[in-house]
Amino acid sequence: MPKDSATTRISRRTALTLITSGLGTVALAACAPTAPSAPAASVSTPGAPAGGQPAAATTSAGADSTPKSGGTLRYGATDDVNRLDPHFRLGDVYYTVYDRLTQFDLNHNPQPMLAESWDVSSDFTTIQFHLRKGVQFHNGAELDSTAVKFNSERARDLPNTQLDEAKWWTSIETPDKYTVIFKSDKPRPTAFDFFEFLNIAEPTAANDPTKAVGTGPFKFVEWRQNEALVLTKNSNYWETGKPYLDGINMSIITDPQAMTTQFEAGALDVAIPPVTDFIRLRDDPKYTPITYSAGNFSCLGIQCQQPPFDNKQARQALQFAVDRMRWANTIQKGLETPSALPWARTSPAYDETKGNAYQFDLDKAKSMLQAAGVTGPLSGDVIMPNSMAELTQFAQILQSDFATLGITLTLKPQDTASYLDLVNNWKYKGFWLGGGSFAQLDPATGFVKSRALSVTGNSSAFTTPANAAAVDLVGRATSEADPEKRKQLYSDLNDMLLQEAYIITMSPTTNRFLTTTKVKNVVSTLHSAQKWWEAWLS
Repeated sequence: MPKDSATTRISRRTALTLITSGLGTVALAACAPTAPSAPAASVSTPGAPAGGQPAAATTSAGADSTPKSGGTLRYGATDDVNRLDPHFRLGDVYYTVYDRLTQFDLNHNPQPMLAESWDVSSDFTTIQFHLRKGVQFHNGAELDSTAVKFNSERARDLPNTQLDEAKWWTSIETPDKYTVIFKSDKPRPTAFDFFEFLNIAEPTAANDPTKAVGTGPFKFVEWRQNEALVLTKNSNYWETGKPYLDGINMSIITDPQAMTTQFEAGALDVAIPPVTDFIRLRDDPKYTPITYSAGNFSCLGIQCQQPPFDNKQARQALQFAVDRMRWANTIQKGLETPSALPWARTSPAYDETKGNAYQFDLDKAKSMLQAAGVTGPLSGDVIMPNSMAELTQFAQILQSDFATLGITLTLKPQDTASYLDLVNNWKYKGFWLGGGSFAQLDPATGFVKSRALSVTGNSSAFTTPANAAAVDLVGRATSEADPEKRKQLYSDLNDMLLQEAYIITMSPTTNRFLTTTKVKNVVSTLHSAQKWWEAWLS
């Protein structure tokens, strides 16, 4: 690397210090590609904990421990992909079309992917990647540094991609075919959270809404909107011997009960059933339950530009009107832990005391509303995706509890596309009930990427001038390299979230689904997805 870049190779000891202090994304330079993972690792077993900790790996015995090639995975999903675009968040199956420069392990340590190794400057302003040679896109074009630069710049220029960190880079240099250098005018200790989600698409196909061309383990075949997504094996994948599956067929089944019926009938290999069905089937020897923490959380969002909830004191009052215990124990059947904060126990921002700061108390909520100057009856809508029965059930509880406060709620379930349009474009009046993501990453990253948590592009219309202090706080949290100062910033971010109350968190949400026992080696990631290229069918 040029001398004027002041770049050093971070020692493994330094990296461990950063990781254990919550800076797991400030990576050591990987000296060589990692060996292929052991084929028999599995992320969950029946009875695995659902409280947010990564589930312990197990190994299958006998013949099941030997990978078997062939077969097509039949995957059931309640939500369709909303577009064929590499730089909008991709679902569990679709994301396998693309690779990224690096990928996190479950301990938030970046591992080689398209980048074989990297160097990070001592001031965290420069990252140099050394690309894997000979990697081909699905159309035969070769991966090179200009393709990486193109993808970052495209993500920078697109609105609402959840890749706002692409704006951090003051320059992206490509000194040769296999070297790419990202430079920023500020320290970027959370940069690898960005690279985890920067899909690398073939440049000539990236802007074509009918194509999906990456370097990933599976190739795009067909998308029939609201019906199916079809992927096939990439026989030229750079990781020798992978994937084992011949393909993946994702069926869109918007009715969760219909999905469960098809799964039990043997028409699906993977399904995401409602909570009651998950509990009913998880101990059935014909199925394998998978549970893992992937940074999702459940919450109630508030339209912050509509009176009286443009007043944060009024929003704070509603923190006491949401029965988190009933959500966790009654609706989620004890699978969740109630909390006013979105973080799992593994997060450096986890704070049990602050998470319990708001206990259900309708009398207190009523008195706080009165103190905030809220008088007279109020009314509003609650919108929620109709593909999640649990949210509709909890909306009915909210409707009853809010009525005691003089707030009449009209419940309006929506199909996924309509729900996202209403929420993301602030077209609703009152409240939205749903969830957020990205809490598995550095806490500062959550406030950049998550539409629920974001202080600049959130779904609750929490914006200028009310969000000015929050924007400043998040900016400092994304550029502070000192581990001890970051701990305080995490605490400050929690205080801001509780006090501004633009969302009201009910609990971190454990990802869970079921597979038939013929599906082997399901490996979870911090990408809120599985390494389906590691799985096989027995």
